[in-house]
Amino acid sequence: MDLRVNDELLSRFAAVVAERMGLSFPKERWSDLERGILSAGVELGFHEPESTIRWFLSSQPDKSRTEILASHLTVGETYFFRDAKSFQALEERLLPTLISSRRQDKRLRIWSAGCCTGEEPYSIAILLHSLLPDFQEWTITLLATDINPRFLRKASEGVYGDWSFRDTPAWVKERYFTRRRDGRFEIIPVIRSMVTLTPLNVVDDSYPSFVTNTNAMDLVLCRNVLMYFLPHQARKVVEKFFRSLVSSGWLLVSPSEMSQTLFPEFETVQLSGALCYRKRTEQPQHIFPTLSSLEEAPALAVDAEERDEPDTPMVAPSPWSPIAEESDDVAKETPKASGSQEVYLEAHREYERGHFTKAAERILASLPASPTAVWRAHPIDAALLSLLARIRASQGDLAGAEEQCRKAIEADKLNPVHPYLHATIVHEQGRDDEAIHSLRKALYLDPDFALAHFLLANLARRHGKTREAGKHFRETLRLLSRYRQDQILPESDGMTAGRLKEIIHSVTQREIGL
Repeated sequence: MDLRVNDELLSRFAAVVAERMGLSFPKERWSDLERGILSAGVELGFHEPESTIRWFLSSQPDKSRTEILASHLTVGETYFFRDAKSFQALEERLLPTLISSRRQDKRLRIWSAGCCTGEEPYSIAILLHSLLPDFQEWTITLLATDINPRFLRKASEGVYGDWSFRDTPAWVKERYFTRRRDGRFEIIPVIRSMVTLTPLNVVDDSYPSFVTNTNAMDLVLCRNVLMYFLPHQARKVVEKFFRSLVSSGWLLVSPSEMSQTLFPEFETVQLSGALCYRKRTEQPQHIFPTLSSLEEAPALAVDAEERDEPDTPMVAPSPWSPIAEESDDVAKETPKASGSQEVYLEAHREYERGHFTKAAERILASLPASPTAVWRAHPIDAALLSLLARIRASQGDLAGAEEQCRKAIEADKLNPVHPYLHATIVHEQGRDDEAIHSLRKALYLDPDFALAHFLLANLARRHGKTREAGKHFRETLRLLSRYRQDQILPESDGMTAGRLKEIIHSVTQREIGL
């Protein structure tokens, strides 16, 4: 099509879209950009593309209008079992390998990033259902995220037309869909219930995070997404995916996004004719002798996230600022406390880089062999245990994570952070009653712990308790109103108050009607 907007204005618009929305439109894609502007302008009430652009450049559009623009600038072109070679590799090699490695704890964690209208995550769910004869005994997390809320709404409906089944095996439609009166096809409830849909911007949002459930993934699929980003943005996304994966976890991208320079932390593995990326195993990998319960997660065997009074700093519920009143001796900065804090900072740096084995080794080397009495005298060590629990959870070792978390709770009983962390761990194991008990304990210690309310809301939502979910979502929003929009929430792995508000509004409008 012929451009009807001058290059300078389109260039400015493309730059702001990249900054605000993480979407890249180089000059060769300006025709696509203008086409999106034209269609968005009609819905937004503008009669010409220049008016749409100048409005966007001169203001900060509200959430609903930004969603409209995003829906016209992102491509919703996908279908079930898209890219036959990739799904052949998933069906024949990758998923069977993951299933074999997780056969003992019967738990899998998979993330479809940039899931569009849901065909990809539902395709994965169908494969898992067909590959697992004991499917009901497994705890499967199948997270599906996208920047476009309209896509997520369509995915949550689970209704598709014939175009979504092009090049899809006939048995998929026959076995896993029911035909509606309007001629479209609705996915069966057991498959739809396997997928958790949530809004997430892979460029701007913070992850891995317990809040968004983007940690400790066995497999991340991000196909036909990276191509829309600027090189430095794509690199940032890949680094975060690396940290989101367990040791030897897998990353799948589209063939056109394969790059030797973009994925240096990964090794390339060919499976059934498809090239896949595997997170390099850290060295050395072994069983740590200091605490016998902490075993490295098994490697995969394959061949080939301000209060209203800004002058008053908010005290975050952190392991480093325990709520318990300490004796004068403990409150003093002793060499012990100073050394432990140094260890914590070093280990936390390695943890943030995704180097889980190195981080765990640094902590384990600093902990005493008979630690119980010392831990009670030095709550600072509870922070080390809490971090160690996070590391183990990120490695997929939930049993080891739970053990260290319980020790952290024993060492620092009045700190709400530890029972909150315990709740996230047992929730992932499917033990929701225990998770609820730990969250209530955290809220007893700190009634204003926003993330504990948020997780309680999600648990209630998961079990169909709409009224209870709404209560906790409303309480979370009330507590978030005390923060600045750009203020990072305590224990959120970098998530801001404003972003969590957006996520809550998206979920509640789509499913709960809050």
